Amino acid sequence: MKNLKMSLPLVNGGLLPLDFDTGKQLIQELISDDFAAPPRSLVIECTTVDKKTVTISIPYSDKDEVRVSID
Repeated sequence: MKNLKMSLPLVNGGLLPLDFDTGKQLIQELISDDFAAPPRSLVIECTTVDKKTVTISIPYSDKDEVRVSID
């Protein structure tokens, strides 16, 4: 099931889609599928200008849900 949509907005107004259907597919592309213990998720964390932390957790398993938190 496709549950992931990512893209790169370009300075010329274009949009470059990054075509990954699932977190598993994205993680395998980033680090290959040759690891001793499989990852649980890919975590993206950033800090806003007002110092809030935004965390996005993209699960490796298709059975788990994406989690987003803002602290």
